[in-house]
Amino acid sequence: MRSLKEKITSGKWIVLIAGIVFPMFAGAQAGRHYTLNELIHSAYLRYPYAKRLALIDQQSLESQRNINTQWLPHTSVTVKNSYQSEVSSIDIPKDIEDKFGINIEGGKKLQYQGGLSVSQLVYDGGAGHIEKRISGLDEDMAAHQVRSSMLQIEGMIDDLFEDILITKEQIKAVHFKKADLEQRKKDLSAAVREGISLKTDIQEIDANIIQLDQQETELCMSLNQKYTTLSSYTREQVDSTDLLDLPEGMDITGRDYSTRPDFEMFNLQSQSAKWKLKELNAEMLPRLSLFANGYYGRPGLNMMDYTRHCSGIVGVSLTWNIDAFYNKAHQRNLININDEMTRNQRSIYEIDMNRKIDNLNTDWLKNRKLEDSDGEIIKIRSHIKEVAAVQLKSGSITLTDYLIKLNDEAQAIINKSIHHIEYLMDGAKIRTLLNRNNQEM
Repeated sequence: MRSLKEKITSGKWIVLIAGIVFPMFAGAQAGRHYTLNELIHSAYLRYPYAKRLALIDQQSLESQRNINTQWLPHTSVTVKNSYQSEVSSIDIPKDIEDKFGINIEGGKKLQYQGGLSVSQLVYDGGAGHIEKRISGLDEDMAAHQVRSSMLQIEGMIDDLFEDILITKEQIKAVHFKKADLEQRKKDLSAAVREGISLKTDIQEIDANIIQLDQQETELCMSLNQKYTTLSSYTREQVDSTDLLDLPEGMDITGRDYSTRPDFEMFNLQSQSAKWKLKELNAEMLPRLSLFANGYYGRPGLNMMDYTRHCSGIVGVSLTWNIDAFYNKAHQRNLININDEMTRNQRSIYEIDMNRKIDNLNTDWLKNRKLEDSDGEIIKIRSHIKEVAAVQLKSGSITLTDYLIKLNDEAQAIINKSIHHIEYLMDGAKIRTLLNRNNQEM
C-alpha cells in the first residue's frame, strides 16, 4: 500500500500533467485538423504546376492538330499586273500571212494574270505519323518533368509536416519544464523561510524560467515560419492553431519506383530516340503530291495568245531528297550516343534510388526499436527526478543537480515523441519515394 507522501506526489503529477495537456488540447480543438494526405492532395490540386499540366495538354492537342494540317489541301492565290517596255514578237511578211492564213497578233505590253494553286499530299513516307509520335513523346516528357517537380514538393511537405510535429513536441517539453520549475519554486519558498535553502535558489529558478520563455519564443517563431512555408506549398492557409494528425503506421514492402515520373522519363527518352531513327529513315523516302493550277488573264500558258482567257495545269509532283542517303549517318550516330547516355543515367538513378530506400528503411527500423525502449527510460528518469525533487526540498542537493535530472526526464519524454513521429514519417517518406500517394489521388 502506497504511503500518504507517494499519494500526494502522484496527485501533484496528475494535476501538473492535466494543467499542461488540457489547455493545449483545448486550444487544438479550436483549429482545423489536417492529415498529411489532405495537404499533399491540396498541393496537387492548387499549386501552379497543376495549371501547367493543363497547358501542356492543350499544347499537345494543338501540336497534333498542326501536324495533321499537312494532309489538308494547300491552296494559294496569286495576282500580278505588269507593264513591259517591250514584248516578244515575230515579224512575218504580209504575203506569207495571207498565203498561209497566219494571223499572229503582237504581244501586249500591259499584262495581268490571276492564279489559283491547289496541292494535295498523297504520300510522305510516314513522316507525318512519326512527327506526331515524337511530338507526343516530347509533350509527355514535359508533363513528367512537371510531375517530377511536384513530387519534390510532396517530399518538402513531408519534411515540413515532420518538422512541425517535432517542434510542437519541443514546445510541450518547454511547458513541462516550466510547470515543474514553478512547483519547485513553491517548494523552495517554504524551504527558504525555514532556512534550509538560499534565496538565490529561487532567483536561479526564475532565471531558468525566463530562459525557457525565450526558448519557447524561438520555437514558436520557427513554428510559424514552417506553417507559412507549408501553406505556400499546399496553397492552404494552415497556422499554429491547426492540428496536424499523425499518419498511420504502415509496413512498406518492395522497392518498385517505376511509377515515379522522373524514372518514366528514361523510357520516354529511349522511345523518342527510336522514333527519331525512324524519322531519319523516312526522310530518305520520296514525297508524292497532286497539284492543280488555274489562271485567268493575258497571256496564259500559251505565250503567243494575248487574249483574256482561262488556262490550267494538273499533275503529279515527286520530291526526293537524295542528300539524305549520305548526310544522315552522323545524325544517326548522335541519336544512338544520346540513347546510350540515357541508359547510363538510368543506371546511376537506380543506384541512387536504392540507396535512398535502404537509408529510409534503416531509419524506419531504428526509430521503431528506439520507441520500444523509450517508455522504460522515461519511467527511470521520472523516478530519479522525483527523488531529486525531495532531496532539493530538503537541501541535500543543489538546484543545479536537480536541473540536470529535470532536463534528463524532459529529454527522455521528447525523445519518445520524436522517435514515434520519425517512425511514422519514415513510412510516409517511403511512400512518397515510391510515388504511392500520387497513385491514390
